[in-house]
Amino acid sequence: MKKKKLKTGRVIRDFSNNISRLLMDILFYTVVVIATIKLSQYGYNFCYQLFGSVAVDKEGEGQEIEFFIQSGDSTKEVAMKLKREGVIVDRYSFYTKSILSKSNIQPGTYTLRSDMDYDTILKIITRYQETEETFEEEE
Repeated sequence: MKKKKLKTGRVIRDFSNNISRLLMDILFYTVVVIATIKLSQYGYNFCYQLFGSVAVDKEGEGQEIEFFIQSGDSTKEVAMKLKREGVIVDRYSFYTKSILSKSNIQPGTYTLRSDMDYDTILKIITRYQETEETFEEEE
């Protein structure tokens, strides 16, 4: 009788170990599949923002924003400000696009709209704005 009890206990323990291992495997592969799907979605969205035409609002529905770039602002800082003002969708994709296009962002005050795509925004903020300086002639 004792041997039968030991054998039954071992069978129950092995069965519970197999079930717990199976559940852990299911949990692990579920997490891997979900992470892969999320990472793929992020990668697709990032590439679409980088190479496609993306804007915060639909064309004609955007809000006009006065945007100021100080002398010495880095491209990262400009991207963060644009995101905070609601002009761009994602600061990382805008930053990457400006680096890839070798854009030289110029300081100044710009009128931007939230329905502009990244290319349009970059064209506007990379133009050299002439400042009117008044020199007084000494007599």
